[in-house]
Amino acid sequence: MQLIDGNLIWSASDLTAASVCEYGVLRTLDVKLGRASKSASANDPLMTRIAELGDKHEQNILAELKTGAGSDALLVVELPHLRGSHTVEALTILNANTMDAFASQPDVVFQAGFFDGEFFGYADFIERTDQGWRVCDAKLARQARPKALLQLAAYADQLRQAGLHLAPVAALLLGNGKKEEFRLVDVLPVFKERRARLRAILNEHHSESAAIGWGDERYIACGKCPDCAEAIDQTQDLLLVAGLRMDQRRKFREQGLHTVADLAKATEHPTGMAQGTFDKLTAQARLQVKQLDAGQDADGYPNEVFFELTDFSAVTLATLPAPSPGDIFFDFEGDPMYNEGNPETWGLEYLWGVMEAPVDGAEAGVFRPWWADDSDQERNAFRDFMEYVAERRQAHPDMHIYHYAPYEKTALLRLA
Repeated sequence: MQLIDGNLIWSASDLTAASVCEYGVLRTLDVKLGRASKSASANDPLMTRIAELGDKHEQNILAELKTGAGSDALLVVELPHLRGSHTVEALTILNANTMDAFASQPDVVFQAGFFDGEFFGYADFIERTDQGWRVCDAKLARQARPKALLQLAAYADQLRQAGLHLAPVAALLLGNGKKEEFRLVDVLPVFKERRARLRAILNEHHSESAAIGWGDERYIACGKCPDCAEAIDQTQDLLLVAGLRMDQRRKFREQGLHTVADLAKATEHPTGMAQGTFDKLTAQARLQVKQLDAGQDADGYPNEVFFELTDFSAVTLATLPAPSPGDIFFDFEGDPMYNEGNPETWGLEYLWGVMEAPVDGAEAGVFRPWWADDSDQERNAFRDFMEYVAERRQAHPDMHIYHYAPYEKTALLRLA
């Protein structure tokens, strides 16, 4: 999103962002207008890595088109991005250069830049086909996501506005090497609806004088993005209560409950909420208020960690099997973005960690790691781990393997 000479310019990214969190998009507008400061968000190394791999994926596709990997080489026109501060004049020239590129009838236009006075963006690849120009977007994801289709439709709409003949489908060039096509007759109506909604909320908020307030019922909030997280923390919103869902928050707010402290004092459950669910959430809220009141020590740790063992959790704990000296806790650490060149195979379980049950009166058990820096070492780790389990099971037939979630079982089956 940009504010150029008082004109609000939005992009396909803004369109997809608004489909998830309108509050976050309007917070971005407030920052542009000087009404608010940008939310502090920690640098996420994984997102940085994903962006790098996304750029590499795009460049690999471009190289294949130019060299004709698997087919004849294609005539590709590459258009440069604008540098420096954007102006309406520069954006208009960018759009004109893009139209000139299409007029030259290449096989592919790479990074076509569009501007129609309110929309600005670059399309990854636009291919010339017998049926017309086909918009193709490179995505590192291995399966299509709905918001990616909005981007395809946004660029297809720009071609339509320019009077260029459109192919009936658009395509996503996925990270697994597959090309998935989607009918424009299906995605364009959704795009138009989302565009109308984005225009409406931007224009409405632009005309107002104050920054958007948290909890404004006119707009959707995801409750997860940095903007939402900051507001939730500042207002002690109900979403801070562990396990509380958005639909439950709505029911509590209709009852006049807005903060963790409000819920901790509540005595009557909202209409449509089971008494057991209400009891669980209010108990959790009371614990969190108690924890906050306890404060922190000089190192930032809670002075005391509070918990409650309820009748329900006591019954659940009682279902655990009797301990065995052979018991282990098993966990993976992995890199989902690891790849060795095969677009269909992603991910590496690089650390296999086992904590053994304490023996002979020891306070802690032995930790055993298996490390893997590539797929060959991962295969070795799998074999060594399975042999270790078999030997331990032979020595302790009543042993158990504890793990945190279903992922460990799923990953072991996949690796097998």
